[in-house]
Parts: sequence; C-alpha cells; structure tokens
Amino acid sequence: MSIFQLRLIEEPDLAQILKWRNSNRIKQYMYSDKEISWEEHLGWFQRVKDDSSKKIFVFLQEDIPLGFVQFYDICVQHNRCYWGFYIGEETAPAGSGTRMATLAINHMIQLGIRKICAEVIETNLASLHFHQKLGFKIEGRFKQHIQKDKKLYDVITLALFQDEWESRNGGL
Repeated sequence: MSIFQLRLIEEPDLAQILKWRNSNRIKQYMYSDKEISWEEHLGWFQRVKDDSSKKIFVFLQEDIPLGFVQFYDICVQHNRCYWGFYIGEETAPAGSGTRMATLAINHMIQLGIRKICAEVIETNLASLHFHQKLGFKIEGRFKQHIQKDKKLYDVITLALFQDEWESRNGGL
C-alpha cells in the first residue's frame, strides 16, 4: 500500500513546483497565466514561508512529489481560510487528488479551521465538480471577476464547513 503524505514545502521543492505551475495544464486555470520566472518564484517562497496566514504543502507518494496545496488568508479570529491546489504530475495515480484533499482538509480542521473557502474560474468545470464531490457548496459568483486574454470570466465561490466534512467522513 502506498504511503501518501503532505509536508511543508522546502527550497529543494521549488524547481518542481515552478515546473508544474508554469505548465499549460495548470496555469490555464489560475488567475494569472503568465510564465513565472525563477526569481519571482523564489521571491514568492521567501514571502510565504514564514507568513502565519499561509500554509504551503507538497503532496507526496512514497517521497515522490505529486502535487501542491496551499491554504491562505488563514484567519484565526474567524477560524476560516482559503485554499488552492493541483496535482502537478500527469502520471499521478487515479485518486491522488482526493487523497491530497482529504489529508489537507483534515489537517486544517485539526488546527481548528471551521470553514475552508475556494474560488473556481467558471471554465474549470473539473475543479468545480471535484469541490462538490468533497462536500463544498456554492456560496456565490463573482461576475466578470478576472480578465485573461482580453476576456472576462466569472469566479464561483464555494465553502466547506468542518461539521459537514466530519459528518460526511465519519469524524477525523
């Protein structure tokens, strides 16, 4: 049986994460699809690594990186945050996204987060359906919220609550 885990990203992970993030398969669904330089990527890592409002993880199978998940705008006062993620390895085993999401959500709930928020560009139907499969519910829509290639796109907002997650998954 394979061992899957999340661990905080470290500097040696950065080259792999940048390769994934700059792939067309991933960047087409990001708010910005511009190519990110190594200097920009390193600057991002320096800003986020010690920021208590962010938690950035690499998802591994048997110590092989498969994906990336981040929690940001972590608000202790309201026990909520936002998240984003992707499976970077195209050859990742089926079900890897669900394993990654389950580990990540359980981790944040154990830290006391009661609400995890997500934003999905309207063209990313796979992500929208994935969120709904996990138990996220649509809370709203930001009309014409982002512009890419001179086109405007809506962003769908979703949320998952701790109590609903635990009742769907039999507790932690």
